[in-house]
Amino acid sequence: MNPINHWEIKPFVNELTSIVLGQLVEKKAEKERWKKALNQWGSSMIFVVIATFIYLYYFKLKTASSYINPLTLLFGDEMVWICTAFLIYSGFQIMWMKKKYKKADDDYEAIRTDFIDRNEEWWSDEEQWEKRHIVFEFMKKNYNINIFHK
Repeated sequence: MNPINHWEIKPFVNELTSIVLGQLVEKKAEKERWKKALNQWGSSMIFVVIATFIYLYYFKLKTASSYINPLTLLFGDEMVWICTAFLIYSGFQIMWMKKKYKKADDDYEAIRTDFIDRNEEWWSDEEQWEKRHIVFEFMKKNYNINIFHK
């Protein structure tokens, strides 16, 4: 939903302000989407590492005889290779997602700071200027976007 079509703030914004606030909400949503994906991949990596250690300890090292080399057990097991491949793939995914998250965060911050810097331009008449705090509070409350200050 476009935040500017909301009945609470519709009378207090003009066309240009509504476009910029809409872009701000979209960039914030994109940033949050990349952050969520990054956290999910990181959590899955941690889960796989823990599951691999549990698998190795309880199913391989406990059941192996004492004369077998542990490195042979480790590198001879295909489950370990599958987990290692997943961890390498996850590492590359996380590096790629960090770049995307950083770009989305930079875009969001650029629009937000530009909006704050050019605050006088967004409110066309005196009534809108006096009631701009309603828009600021609405954006903070509903979208967690702070446009009060940098």
